[in-house]
Amino acid sequence: MLWHPSCVPSSQENINHPCHPSHPLELLPKGPPNYSDGKCSLCQRKLSYNIYHCKLCDFSVDASCANNPPPLTVDHPKCHDHALTLFGRNVSFTCNACGTHGERNPYVCLPCSLMFHYDCIDLPHVININRHDHRMRHVPRLSPGNWVCEICRQDINWRYGAYSCNKCPYFFVHSRCATRKDVWDGIELEGIPEEVVDVAPFKVIEEGVINHFSHEKHNLFLIEDVFIDGAEDIHCEACARPISFEKHYNCMECKFMLHEQCANLPLQKRHGLSTSILSLCLGKYDDDDDAEMLICAACERGGSGFRYKDGEGLILDVHCASLSWFRHRKIHPHTLFLTTLDRGTCLACDKSNTYLLSCVECEYHFDFKCATLPVVIKHKCDAHFLFLRSGEKAAGKYWCEICETETNPEKWFYTCDECGVVCHIDCVVGDSLNIKPGFRCIARGTRIEAILNDHNSRPKCVGCGFRCRFPMVYKASGNNIEGYFCAILCISKHMGTRLSSYLKTLLERNTFD
Repeated sequence: MLWHPSCVPSSQENINHPCHPSHPLELLPKGPPNYSDGKCSLCQRKLSYNIYHCKLCDFSVDASCANNPPPLTVDHPKCHDHALTLFGRNVSFTCNACGTHGERNPYVCLPCSLMFHYDCIDLPHVININRHDHRMRHVPRLSPGNWVCEICRQDINWRYGAYSCNKCPYFFVHSRCATRKDVWDGIELEGIPEEVVDVAPFKVIEEGVINHFSHEKHNLFLIEDVFIDGAEDIHCEACARPISFEKHYNCMECKFMLHEQCANLPLQKRHGLSTSILSLCLGKYDDDDDAEMLICAACERGGSGFRYKDGEGLILDVHCASLSWFRHRKIHPHTLFLTTLDRGTCLACDKSNTYLLSCVECEYHFDFKCATLPVVIKHKCDAHFLFLRSGEKAAGKYWCEICETETNPEKWFYTCDECGVVCHIDCVVGDSLNIKPGFRCIARGTRIEAILNDHNSRPKCVGCGFRCRFPMVYKASGNNIEGYFCAILCISKHMGTRLSSYLKTLLERNTFD
C-alpha cells in the first residue's frame, strides 16, 4: 500500500489532539462513521480512510491534520491587531474577515468578540483583481449601507470584512470572491510601491487632433455628428466594424479611421477572463500586406483588428476585452455580468460550453458572441437600420428577408422597426463581423482576401455551391484554387488539410448553416 507522507497515520492507537483536548481520538481505518458529515473538522476536506474520530463529540480529523495540527495561537495575524486563539469546538459562527458561515474551530479574539476561519487569518491586505484597474485593500468592515459585491453581484454585509478600493468609493468585493483563483493572481502587494503606468493610447496635438500609437506617421482629427451614407465601405481599424453615425477619428492624409471609443482603448487593462494584465496589440506580420487573423477566446469569432493579449496566450478582440457586463432593456430587462468562469449554454443562440454573462435576478444567460452583436446595424436588404431584438412569441411565421427561410421568433433576430423586415442574425453579420474589407492572409500558399458582397449579382461559392448571402465574401487565389467563398467554413471544407492552423481552429469553433 502506498501513502502520501502527510497521509501516513501518526499512530495505530488513540491519540490526543491539541484541537480536541477533552477526549482522545480513535483511529478508524475504514473511514468516518455513517452519522458523520464526512468532512475533516479542521480543514473541511472530504474524509476517506485512516481517520481519527471522537464518538462523543463527532469530531474527525484526517491524517494530515492529525500529523500537522493548526497552531493553538496566532500571534501576528493579518486579519486583526491582537493574537488569536483556536477555539476547538463544534460552534456555529460568522467569520469577521469574510462574512461567511463557519461550523467548527474558529480562531477567536476574546477582548474584541471576533471569530475567524483558519484560512482567513492570513488574507492578503492589498491585491489586484481582474475586475478592477485599481488596487483593492482588505478592511475589517465597510461603511453602513446596502452594498453589492462587484464580482458575484450578491449583497455584502457591511459589518464584516471585505475588499474596498480607495479610489472608487463604492467598489466593494467579498473577501472570498476577491481571493478566488480566477480573480486574484496570488500576489500580496502590501509594502510594494504601486507603479504608475501610462496607458494612454495617443498624444493630444491640439483640441480634436491626436497622434495614435497605431498610426504614428499621421495625425488623426475628430469628426462629430456626421452620418456617413454607404458606411458599409468604411471600417474602423481597431474593431473592424463599420463607421456610420458614430464619432470617429480620421487620418489627415490617408484612409485610416478609428471610432472615438476605439481610439481611447487603453494600452493595458484587466479583464475577468485573465488574472494577468492585458496589452493592446496590432496583430500584424512584418509584411503589412498580410495580416494575422485573431481568434477571440471569449466570443470565438475570427477578427482582423486590434486585440488584447495576456502573458498566458489569451487573446480577446477589443469588443470582448471591453465587456464585463451587458445592459439593453429591449433585449433583457436586467443587467448581466461575468460572475464566474463556469461554462454553460447561451439561451440566445443555444451554443454550449461557452463563457456566460449571467443575470443574477432571473438566471438568464448568454455568451460573449451574442453580447457583442451590434444593437444597430445597416444591411443592403433594407433602406433603414436594423435593430437587434430578443425572442418573442408570435402567432404567425417569420421569414428571413435575406435567405427567405423561416425564422424562430423566440430567438434573437434583426428587424426594421419601420418596415417590419425580419432577418436571421447570421444572415446579417455572417462570420465576418470583426473582419475589415481588404483583410488578406496566406493559408498554405493560397491568398485569401475579404471583400464586400455588394455587387448586383452575388458570387457563387466554390465550397458549398450556393450564392453567397453574407455581407462579406472571401476571394481565394493560388495553389490551384480560384474563386469566391461565402464563409470561412466553406474555405475550411474545401481546402481541408491545406488550411492554416488559425482557420482550422475557427472551423472547429463556428458553425453556419
